[in-house]
Amino acid sequence: FLPQVLQELRQKFPKLKVTLREGYHPQVVTWLLQQDIDLSLGLLGEKPPTGVNAIPLFKLPLVLLVPKASRLKSAEELWQRDRIEEALITVPSNEPIRRAFQDGLTKRKVDWFSGIEVSSVEMVQTYVANGYGFGVTVHLPSLKLNPKVMRLSLDGFDEVTFGILWQGQRTSLLEALF
Repeated sequence: FLPQVLQELRQKFPKLKVTLREGYHPQVVTWLLQQDIDLSLGLLGEKPPTGVNAIPLFKLPLVLLVPKASRLKSAEELWQRDRIEEALITVPSNEPIRRAFQDGLTKRKVDWFSGIEVSSVEMVQTYVANGYGFGVTVHLPSLKLNPKVMRLSLDGFDEVTFGILWQGQRTSLLEALF
């Protein structure tokens, strides 16, 4: 959705200069505090530090990606096992997706810790498709699944929030994002 948003912003602000960076939530907060960036669009973690503002935009449900060849019909089947043998493929532990997933496992009294840590949600799918294990990510309706992968819902797990972080006063540019 970002290219469409940027096109609309360019119409309202023709001299707008945009530099896109990718970073993990804690790193992005540091960039904001150091005024290296003006705003961040992404998953919101816990309450931001003083001086950083957050506006939640929408929530995304967690999903489990498993190889299409798997016999699993639901994630609940995993929680019934004495031990989960498959490697868990996740984003880093400081990311909202991983924290929400581990919280959900804790509520179910399930121990399943990351076996492979990757740097993006896209890479979770790649590793699952190549048979390295099962992966946790968010359901992105526009993301086309690899034909070797199927998505299992994680009912009862907390959703993660996508939103905007910025420092200082709301500007006309920030208002245009809504």
